[in-house]
Amino acid sequence: MAVKIRILSSAKRTLQRVGFLKLLCAQTARTETSNLAAVGKQFVQKVMTRVRVSPPFSDTLKDYVRCRLGDKVYHDIRKSVLNGQGHSAPVGLEFQDLYLADEKMPSTTGKLVEEDWRRYPYLGTGLDLIKGGTYSVMTRALVLLAVTPKEEIAAFEQYDAKNNPLLLSPEQAAVLLYCFIDNDAEIIYRLFHTLVALDTESFDERIAGDFLPQIIRESANSFRNASLPIEDRERLGFLEKVAGNIAEWKGKPYTGSGSREEFIRVRIEPYCDLGLFEKPDRHRFVYKVTPGLRKLMTNWYGLDATDDFLETRFFTTVGGLNKLKVREATDEEAKAALLEAGKTLKSTLGYSPITDVGLLAGIRLLFQQKRILELTRTRTLLRAWQKEAPTVVRFTVDRMGALAYVKFITGPPSGMGKSA
Repeated sequence: MAVKIRILSSAKRTLQRVGFLKLLCAQTARTETSNLAAVGKQFVQKVMTRVRVSPPFSDTLKDYVRCRLGDKVYHDIRKSVLNGQGHSAPVGLEFQDLYLADEKMPSTTGKLVEEDWRRYPYLGTGLDLIKGGTYSVMTRALVLLAVTPKEEIAAFEQYDAKNNPLLLSPEQAAVLLYCFIDNDAEIIYRLFHTLVALDTESFDERIAGDFLPQIIRESANSFRNASLPIEDRERLGFLEKVAGNIAEWKGKPYTGSGSREEFIRVRIEPYCDLGLFEKPDRHRFVYKVTPGLRKLMTNWYGLDATDDFLETRFFTTVGGLNKLKVREATDEEAKAALLEAGKTLKSTLGYSPITDVGLLAGIRLLFQQKRILELTRTRTLLRAWQKEAPTVVRFTVDRMGALAYVKFITGPPSGMGKSA
């Protein structure tokens, strides 16, 4: 049986603000195939587009410029924004600076730089949003785009203060939380449990980063006796080298740019956007655990129960994180949502991955109707629906006999009229 290694392959100098993934997904969805250079360079160029901003400048913008634009290349901008006394001329600021400075942003760090264009797309491939090699869009990315208003994507083309695309809606946060757990559970489960157990009110990225070598080694060792292809063995070997590089930084003075800091940020900063950590100071790498993280870890029983959590308790947990009063969806409600999700995600042949269809249907039901449809019930429902209405529902199975893809033939739900 194939073993999935839930560890992000590349976590160095990657995206901190996961709202950028909306642009990356939209960009790759426009073409069938691409390459790293085309995707990475275009991606960075979009967010680095400048817009003229006239005084008076807001206090939040001044604060951002003071704390985050300290490099000498920003000397003129700092002078105009911080010392203009209301009489300075308009200044050119990048889209990303204005969005990051937004007072609603939980963190202002994560500004993208042009020379690292080749590194940024890897979070998209690591989260199964973009297919590595061809850099084409995957169905999971279409789930994210389906819950992203067009105005937010347009805000990457033309600055729009009312539709900051770096902010996440609860629906978008749910998609991305699923992606992170599904692809980095080995690291984040161990890390989050460690951070929740700390007896300090807050911690910085150095403290968190010092836990990584042991966590990475434990994660790699857990697969030592598994039957893995050569590429996975090589991947685990690389991770152990990474653990060694990070361990060398333990006890050394904080620089903000060593291996320890670079590899820990993707395990903490994105979760500020998801509401699992909060920052007492938006500009610094100091964090506090939120009640939401404690609730998540209470419902996630263990690493060996990750599949069970994603299949049977994910939406119930997300509902709790958003303080929603929910109940189980009826069969009719579930089928209608699945049908609509299938239409949204279907390929040219009409088929869609069942997990992604269930994910989109479950998110829409949760936030639009306060109904719960866990993925395990989606699979059970589709099997029964297909048996009673084979002209309406068709699906394929993988080598292990598990449902893989689904295709809906007709319009309105039919076949299973009785409520469960």
